[in-house]
Amino acid sequence: MTTTTAPIRRRGNGLQAVRAIVGGIVTFLFIAPILWMVTTAFKTGNQAFSTDIQWFFTPTLSNFEQVIGGTGFTYALINSLQVSIISSVVALLLASGIAYPIARFEFKGRSQLAGIILSLRIIPPIVTIIPLFLVMRTIGLNGSLLSIIILHIFMNLPLAVWLLRGFYEDVPKELEEAAQLDGLGHLATFFKIVLPLAAPGVAATGLLCFVFSWNEFLFANILSNASSQTVTVALTQYVTPVGTQWTQIMAAGTLVAVPVWIAALAAQKYLVRGLTLGAVK
Repeated sequence: MTTTTAPIRRRGNGLQAVRAIVGGIVTFLFIAPILWMVTTAFKTGNQAFSTDIQWFFTPTLSNFEQVIGGTGFTYALINSLQVSIISSVVALLLASGIAYPIARFEFKGRSQLAGIILSLRIIPPIVTIIPLFLVMRTIGLNGSLLSIIILHIFMNLPLAVWLLRGFYEDVPKELEEAAQLDGLGHLATFFKIVLPLAAPGVAATGLLCFVFSWNEFLFANILSNASSQTVTVALTQYVTPVGTQWTQIMAAGTLVAVPVWIAALAAQKYLVRGLTLGAVK
């Protein structure tokens, strides 16, 4: 018995070792560009462009001082925070109003409606940018943060509806029926019973909406002006006809990544629970 199980155990240990090695390589490939960006942000120009790889160097904050000090990048950060937070919150509210009835009420064309809503997210943004630009110019919103917020809301709305529909369906319907027997209406049942139970999924959806809005470039580039630029648009100022200011653009890229890291760490518990919600009955 021992001689039979020993090869199987060794084969299992070898398979785990291979998985660990492959996982380590893949993780390094994902992390290496981020580490390179962050380390370059703390280097001087001579250190960044040295032919010898400098693993140990004296970090400097001059790149961050130049980015934050005199380029208007700080205002772009504030604009992006406003656009991402407002558009994500409004998208969650609107998506909940659409996803909950689809998840709970039976009506003709229910499944087809969910598919049609998701198909709106599949349309390439470049196809709609010219009509949307003309519409925003006609109503006088072109060049304002409000125009970017509106487009980010409708950009995130289809995916938010699709995700929230699944999270709301995973909440036991019997709990809602019991609450309604106690005298709660549909609206009160949603806010007091369904929403707290689906909070991890709502948090995960909100984080995805925030990331998509924060990283969006096309709409923000076309519809913004000098006072309403977001960070993705402001990054282009470091690419000049003379050359690319690599150390400064790396410092700016690090600052752009910080809010997403903070949001992901703050919502980590809810994000993991939300992405696995409904996987185990």
